[in-house]
Order: sequence, then C-alpha cells, then structure tokens
Amino acid sequence: MPFLQGSLFGEADAMGYGRGEVYDEMVTGQGRLRPHWQTFMGTLGPLDPELMAERWEEARRLLHQNGVTYNIYGDPKGMERPWPLDMVPLLIPSHEWKAVESGLIQRATLLNAVLADIYGPQTLTRSGRLSPAVIHADPGFRRAVHGIPVPNDIHLHFYAADLARAPDGRWWVLSDRTQAPSGSGYALENRAVLAKVLPDSFRHCQVEHLSPFFEAYKETLLSLSPRRDQPRIVLLTPGPYNETYFEHVYLARYLGITLVEGADLTVRDRQVYLKTLSGLEPVDVILRRLDADFADPLELRADSSLGVAGLIEAVRAGNVVVANSLGSGFLESMAVKPSLPMLCRHLLGEELKMPGVAVWWCGNDDERAYVIEHLDGLVVKPAFPSLSFEPIFGADLSAAERTALVERIKARPWCYVAQERLALSTAPVWQGGRLQPRPLVLRVFLCARPDGSYTVMPGGLTRVSTESGKLVVSMQRGGGSKDTWILSGRRAEATPATPRPQPAQEPQPVPKAASADLPSRVADSLYWLGRYAERSEGTVRLLRSTHSRLTDGNVPGASLQLRPLLHLMAWEGMIPWDLTRVTALGGGRALRAALYSSVVDPDHPNSLRAQVQRVHRTAYSVRDRLSLDMWRVVTMLERQSQPPAHKLDAAAMLLRLDDLMTSLAAIAGLEQESMTRGQGWRFLDIGRRMERALHIISVMRGIPVHTLDRQDEPVQVATLSVLLELGESVMTYRSRYLTSVRRRPVLELLLADDSNPRALDFQLAALERHVAALPSGSQAVPGDTAASARSILGAARASLRAPEALDSGTALHTLLDSLALSLPEISNLLTHAYFSHAFARPA
Repeated sequence: MPFLQGSLFGEADAMGYGRGEVYDEMVTGQGRLRPHWQTFMGTLGPLDPELMAERWEEARRLLHQNGVTYNIYGDPKGMERPWPLDMVPLLIPSHEWKAVESGLIQRATLLNAVLADIYGPQTLTRSGRLSPAVIHADPGFRRAVHGIPVPNDIHLHFYAADLARAPDGRWWVLSDRTQAPSGSGYALENRAVLAKVLPDSFRHCQVEHLSPFFEAYKETLLSLSPRRDQPRIVLLTPGPYNETYFEHVYLARYLGITLVEGADLTVRDRQVYLKTLSGLEPVDVILRRLDADFADPLELRADSSLGVAGLIEAVRAGNVVVANSLGSGFLESMAVKPSLPMLCRHLLGEELKMPGVAVWWCGNDDERAYVIEHLDGLVVKPAFPSLSFEPIFGADLSAAERTALVERIKARPWCYVAQERLALSTAPVWQGGRLQPRPLVLRVFLCARPDGSYTVMPGGLTRVSTESGKLVVSMQRGGGSKDTWILSGRRAEATPATPRPQPAQEPQPVPKAASADLPSRVADSLYWLGRYAERSEGTVRLLRSTHSRLTDGNVPGASLQLRPLLHLMAWEGMIPWDLTRVTALGGGRALRAALYSSVVDPDHPNSLRAQVQRVHRTAYSVRDRLSLDMWRVVTMLERQSQPPAHKLDAAAMLLRLDDLMTSLAAIAGLEQESMTRGQGWRFLDIGRRMERALHIISVMRGIPVHTLDRQDEPVQVATLSVLLELGESVMTYRSRYLTSVRRRPVLELLLADDSNPRALDFQLAALERHVAALPSGSQAVPGDTAASARSILGAARASLRAPEALDSGTALHTLLDSLALSLPEISNLLTHAYFSHAFARPA
C-alpha cells in the first residue's frame, strides 16, 4: 500500500495519530504502518470521518438490537450499559499468533497439573516446591473439594489469560482467569458485528473464524457427562444482575444448553436435578459461571442464595461434573505466580514459554524486603482475588502514603504482592473523528479437549483504556473493547470441529413434548411476562382514552365519558379519588399532574412506566427463551416509556401512548405468530389470558356496570361507549348491532361472547384449554390440580351463560365479585404445582 505508507503514515503527525515511547500495534517507532496492517487500512479508504461515523452508528445499532449489555456494579446507570465496541480491530499476524498459542497451551497444561496436585496428593507442598502458606492463606483454596476425582484429570476446562505487550514487542501474561472466565461471548458478538460492518476488510484480511473453537468446547462438555445417552448440560448463572449476564444468555443459546440459576436446581440422593414442568430431571454437566464461593451453601459460603445445597456431595459421588471444577479459582492468586517457572520445569520438564510479569509475594521475607526497597517501580496488588482493592502505583505515592502502605504490608504481608510496572502497548481507537492510541490488554481463551490437551480461540477480547496514559484497563472502570483478528495468510473457512463419536445404537428422537426441560423458574417468569405485558396494554388503553377526552373537545360526549374513566383510574390506583369529579375539558392542574405522573413516574407503583419496567425486568430474566425480534421490541418498549427530558404537551403524550401501544401489539403478535406451541408459550399465554380476564372484571367493577340500569340514558350510553373502547370492540359492536349502544348487547359482547378475543368468556375458554394441556401425572403434580382449575373455570363460564347474569345488576355484581376471588385461585394452584414444586414428588 504505497499510498498509505507514503502519505497517511509516512510522517509521525499524519492523521494526528500521536505515539508515545511504548510499542504501538499499528505503527512502528518511525511512524510507518506495520506490514500486517496494510491490507486492512487499504480497505478502510481515506478514513473519512463521516463514513466512519456511519459505520460506528451501524455497529452501535446492531449492538443495541442484539441487546449486548454489560452491568457495572455500583453505577446507577450500570444496569444494561451498552457494550462499548471500537470500530478498529486489533490485528495479529499468524506467525506471531502461533507463538502465543504455543505458550498459552503450555501454561494451561501446567496450571491444570498444579490443580491436580494441590487437590490431590499435594506433592508440590511436601517437596517444598510450593509454599503451604501460599495455599492455606488463600481463601480461594477449597478444602471441601480436596480428594474429589475429576474426569480425565481435567480441572481446568476453560481458561483465559490476560496478555500485555512489553516495549520490546514480547507478549507477557498479566493474570490468569481460572474461576469462571468471562469475555468469550462478548468476543463472539464483537466478531459478529464487525464482520457485518466491515465485510470487505474482514474478507480481504482473511481472518480466522471463531466457531470451530466453540464447537470443540461443546464436544468437551458432552464428553464429561457420566451418561452417554442424551446428556443434560446446563449453564449456571448468578442471575440477571451479574455483570456479564448477557454473555451467559448468549453462550447458552450458542452452545444449545439450558441456562439455569441456583434456584432451578436441587440435589436429591446425591444427584443434581433440574426443576422442570414435568418434575425433576437429572443434570449431568454444569458449566459454572458462578464463583465457587457461592456454589454450595452447605460446604462453602453459608449465606449464599445463588448456589445449590448439596452440590459438592453430588460431585463427590460422581453423579455430576462441574466445569471449571470447584476450587480452580485458586490459580487466580497472584501469590502463586512467582513459582510457575520452577513448577513448569518440575511438572512438564520445560522452560516456561510465555513469561508472566515479575511478581513478588510479600508473604516471603526476602521478597517482602525487595518490595519495600523498590516500591517506587512496582504496583502493589491483592495477593488473592477475595482481597479486593485498587492497584497501588508506588511511584504515585506521597511520603506519608508510602509509609502507611509499608506498615500495612508488614502487618499482613501474606495479603500483598508487588508486580513489575509494565508499560502497556497501544492500539488505534477511533475517537473524536480520528485515530488515537490507547493502552490495551488482550484476553485469550482456551478450552480443554476430551483427551486433556488444549485448543486456543483464534482471537480474543481486546480491552482498551479510556485514556492514553491510563494503565488500568477494565470494563468495570469504563474501558472499551475491540475485536481481535488473527490474520491467517490464507482464505479462512469456518470448518466444523471433529465430530464426536456416535454410539452404536441410534438415540431415540426427542418427543415434541420435551419442553419438560423448561425450568419451573422460567415458566414462572414467562407467566408473569404475559401478565405484565397485558397489564401494560390495559393501562395504555385507559390512559389514551382519558387523555384524548381531556384534550380533544371534538370527541362526542367527552365530558360524560370522562367521569367513568377517571373513576376507573382511581379504582386502579392511578390517581387520587378526589380528582374524579373533574369533567371540564383540560381538567385542573392537579388532575393534569396526576395523569402525567401515571404515565412516566417510575416511583408510582401503578404508573405505565412502572408496568413497562416490570415487563422489561421479567423479560430480561428469560432472554435466552425470547427471540431476538421479541427482545428488540421489549427494549424499544422500555425506551419509549422512559421519562422525557422535557415535559410533553397533550398531543405529544398521545403520540407516545400510540407508540407504546404499537410496541405492545408487536409483542402480542410475536407471541402468537413466532413462538412454537411449547410449554413456554403456553405459560406466557396463560399469563396474558389470566390478566386480561382480571382486567375485564376490574373494569366492570370499577365503572361500575351493575349500576347502569339506575343511570340516565346519556350517562349510560357514555359509560357503555367507554367499555367498548377499552375492550377494543367498537367496530365489532357497530357491525354486529345496527343500533345505538345498549346495555345488554354491550355486556354480552364483552363478557359472554366466546368468539370475541377481548371477551371474558374467550379468556376463560382459552385458560381451560391451556390447563388441560399442562403436564400432569406421576412425574409432575397431583392430578387434582388441573381438575381443580378446570372446575373453577367451568363454573365461571356457566355463571356467565346464566340468563340472569347480564340482566340483573345485583346478579352481575355478585358474579363479578365471585370471579375476582376465584380466578386468582387458579394462579395459586399453578404456582404451587409448577413453579414452587410445593407438592411432593411421587415415589
């Protein structure tokens, strides 16, 4: 690329890309483009700021549509923070990558051997090669799992190393991630987005693909199962509030395994079971994304509500395999790092190929003395992951701060390590309309093969600092990310991994009703997602009808119709009762303020904003069960409901309510047209039908309809018109009854018409069909659960069809009160039978 070499980067100040004294990934010390960057820069063209801004916006939109988020602890904006992806990838040539691969495979093999020894014979400590103090001072060492055998002696099934490049160009290991390494899912998503945004660059650079690595990882997980016939693998997550929950959902989907939380699992007779709609199903392999501390409250951290009581006993019995093995987090201790070169020579008979940054553990007298003497050139860090404090740069300390630190080190020397201060290399980041250098750390991922060897993901998660001189690179501190491209030098094709040997006997096909693997917690969440979505829809209809009558004097009978609407809003707890007397166009200031609050105030428990937040929160907890289109609509709905920067006028408020209704209709449409009719969809629809039935009853009681026969005709007509509008049945009524609005036909249409999808009887009939199709029998719940629910629904439908139900105000009032009590009983029956497993499992 002569043009690029000569004009773009021929001079140090070209494009304003400033370079420091450190190694830069893109340009040499003379400001020349490195050879392996030439093809990529050539495909980008002249780096036009407008074109790059368009590409960045496209990437941002893809990340938003895919729901890629990262939670930052302690940050009020931390929940679902948009994933920060830079447009320019990190490029690494194939010959350099081979050296990285070789060094990390050796390192993973070494760390696995160390784990096998310390949780087995402990010859390393007996021989004095590893200080017992390093082990027993570390809270990460799990005595409870000592002596438990693991399949194929593999403790470390998934491993990640954080790498940094020194000024001389060599890669060094900053830290090892052996507990539950995160970032591989984000690396996969980074690749998916950048391959779409920069397709020409990706193609011409001949980038290695990532999918074979994940296929190999799934084969390893399958090989761990004690059962060979249809093994069940689950990914154990701490839940939606974990910082990398998006990745847990993403990987569970990508690998085709079940995402579970600790409450989804139980241990019976030393076997781990998944709580499903059809009872308890055995679990064979647990891919752990939960720190070992929290995995088993019986033998580890007693106050944990995230794990599974009895898990270690099930592992000890050989009935379940946990990957990574419990206790593998011990190797994240910085205190172990100084011993690794010697341990490599002893265990593998080799020199350590990829060195780590020099570390001194202050628990050793000689090393502590060196640290105190050379503090100015070192970075002090916690010796163990459980001892959390910010890295302390000795050179930045005042004399008083230095003295205080030395005293703390002398008081508890085993808690501190010191690490050589390494100047991180820089990579180009597109920011402010130009390329700017930023310090980087590269996280590379490895997985074990069934034979115990390791394979490396051809790429990784590159993280960059927010500032040019900032050496702490962390996503929790607002850092950014990059895709990592390994340039193969040939046309890279996505070839599948070596297929897993198949058993001689063909496996039996899984029946359609195999939604038995639907965890009860997921069914519960889907049920409430349906309820919250329908509740939000009813709230929007009520708000829209009320706002339109307050602001539009052209609505026939607006003042008369406003009274039942305000009465209903007070009944639903949306406005105070003393505001229901307002009937004038525009209302009063207090009423307008109350109505505005009922739309956008998140602290108002019955506001639309609060309802939509419940929809979003519940959907977030079952993201792995929702289609990408469904999640996009849910996120759009949440964004539309956010309080505006400036107060909306009446017209803008009505437009916003229209947009919200459209999004809610899209969710309902995706439920009906895009979800397979499994038990997940069934519980989602049960929730929707239950909430719609309860909403109809609440509207009828809140108006109240049993007093209509005592009202003047204009008032009665106004109230019936409101009922038809809230029940979305105005057009149906007009086409069916060629007459003015009358009490009996309106009530019949909204209550007893089983062909009207908005009628109460339609909901009851749908609930009756759903209940009849739910799992029952010896492996699920007592047989009388479904019978009891059907009995309640049958009695309710019969009551609606009774001649006096709609003719007599007293009879109608009694019927509605009775239904308001009996329908929640069905919800209670479902909860006890399918969600909480309150009934004992039959022997």
